[in-house]
Amino acid sequence: MSNDPVQDKPREKILISPRYLAASLPTDHHQLLDIFAEEIAWSAHTDESSLTVTSPCRRITIRHNKAAVGRGPHTVISARTDEEAPERWQANINGNVPIESVSTLIGTLAAELAADPDHVVYGIGAEPGLLELCVDVDSWSSFGDFGLSGFISHDGHAAVVGRPPDSPAPPIRGDASITWHLAASPEDLGHLWDISFTEKTPPFLMHAVVAETLDPRPTLRSTAFPFPKAVVPLVTIQHAPSPARPPAAQPSPAEPPRSPEPKRAPKSR
Repeated sequence: MSNDPVQDKPREKILISPRYLAASLPTDHHQLLDIFAEEIAWSAHTDESSLTVTSPCRRITIRHNKAAVGRGPHTVISARTDEEAPERWQANINGNVPIESVSTLIGTLAAELAADPDHVVYGIGAEPGLLELCVDVDSWSSFGDFGLSGFISHDGHAAVVGRPPDSPAPPIRGDASITWHLAASPEDLGHLWDISFTEKTPPFLMHAVVAETLDPRPTLRSTAFPFPKAVVPLVTIQHAPSPARPPAAQPSPAEPPRSPEPKRAPKSR
């Protein structure tokens, strides 16, 4: 494949595989959060380096900090029982997380918050039932040992790791409150991205992002989104076929006009 930037043609669509390496720039995360706040009508506050959006109930905040890029999580989602209470749970986004995963995360959060705020904050209310993950065994291998469990991609580039609160394993990222951690760290690039969830994060939120990461299908993306060139050698990028246009309706062949039959008087007997 040519290394020419595919984003030079912004109206095209491309398929990127595997989707956990469909890296996006933190600037895309910032732009997505800005659009999200405007469309969902969450309040937004900006300063020199950060954008913070807050839910109408004031219990959920999403903060993107440009100054934190490259030094730790640059987007942090926090939940509180009320505006002044300490954090109940937290989700952290670090590095070049695929924009689709970020969109899934905040979209699922907003939808569930609108349906049942207590379910989001406390994890109670309308439970979604048993959470099931569809795992492609041709792409992912399961593991469970040393107090950790989860899945690792066959290429070794990505992993989904679960650590129960009482696990004897060392804390993930040095934080014992983190119970789920998703990360991509290709050997040739080092750390690419990660998302972590603390203990009291509602399972549906973690499930939505894990399902997005494990999905074996390629990511369909517009070339308007910049793609980090360093990742290009590790992924397969194909141009998505344009949707087939239905054939234009053709007029039926012209027929000679029919002369109206003259009305006949009924025959008398």
